[in-house]
Amino acid sequence: MKKYTYENSGVNLKSTEMLSGLLFSGLSSSNFSNFAGVFEHPVLPEYYFAGTTDGIGTKIVPLIERRLYRTIALDLAAMNLNDLICTGAKPLFFLDYLATNVLYPKEISNFVVELNSVLSLYNCALIGGETSELGDFIKKGLFDAAGFAVGLVKKADFISKEKVCEGDIIIALKSSGVHSNGFSLVRKLYNDGFLSESEFEKTLEPTVIYVNEILKLCDRELVSGLANITGGGILSNVERVIPDGFCACLNSKTLPKISVFEALKKYVDEDEMFRTFNMGAGFCVITKPENVDLVLEITKTHFPFVFGVVEKSYDGTKAMFK
Repeated sequence: MKKYTYENSGVNLKSTEMLSGLLFSGLSSSNFSNFAGVFEHPVLPEYYFAGTTDGIGTKIVPLIERRLYRTIALDLAAMNLNDLICTGAKPLFFLDYLATNVLYPKEISNFVVELNSVLSLYNCALIGGETSELGDFIKKGLFDAAGFAVGLVKKADFISKEKVCEGDIIIALKSSGVHSNGFSLVRKLYNDGFLSESEFEKTLEPTVIYVNEILKLCDRELVSGLANITGGGILSNVERVIPDGFCACLNSKTLPKISVFEALKKYVDEDEMFRTFNMGAGFCVITKPENVDLVLEITKTHFPFVFGVVEKSYDGTKAMFK
């Protein structure tokens, strides 16, 4: 049987990489390698504003079909807030954009109420949004949702890769499963009959929101670097927070066994799995060796585990499994 890939499920990663290259060369900004963009303004000279925007991809389709509006809200908040906190920023406010075939007042209001409820748990205010009826542009019965989050961080507390040093320890926080990435591949396997209904429903678990625990770490100055493990898998996201001349050396044997990934790996090559999914590591914290026990204690609700160490790199590699 042929193995499934993200590309033959409808997502062209080469095009994504090409777009990133064109943006890097065409726009002069250091923000494109960050999980959140940062902006300074003379009205608050000691602070950076931080901003993110994201959606939840095609996972929204089965969630709408099952009317799991709370999960959509959790996923949308997570995809934005988990990126935002990688700078050390505290969330301030959030806006949403909904694109729908026709306006479904009950469904849309259910989602917005749930989103407001979720954001309140992280001291983030839903201050507005926009809903557009796009006719035949959106499939009947569906809507798409995008989120926009803004936060604030003191410049002195800003988390940047320059804080990462040789010998720093990498701690991973457990994911709930697939989260909101790689769903075109997951849905392809389900639609082709290779995932059972119960296996597929497990992939719909909400994305974990790590905000409160990570901000506690930041407040106590326990963080050298932070990486949200989303699209592109573990290595491509961790290497974004590693400075030149160093490498995050990770131990894949420490990853937790999660039934969702055990089901998927029957039909997807291991390399493709690691390029597409978080594989059980939803978020990574880089800290000094003397802080490890305290970091593990503060984040214990997310089942943390020591994942690797920062070493010198002699060939330019910034993240690898050893």
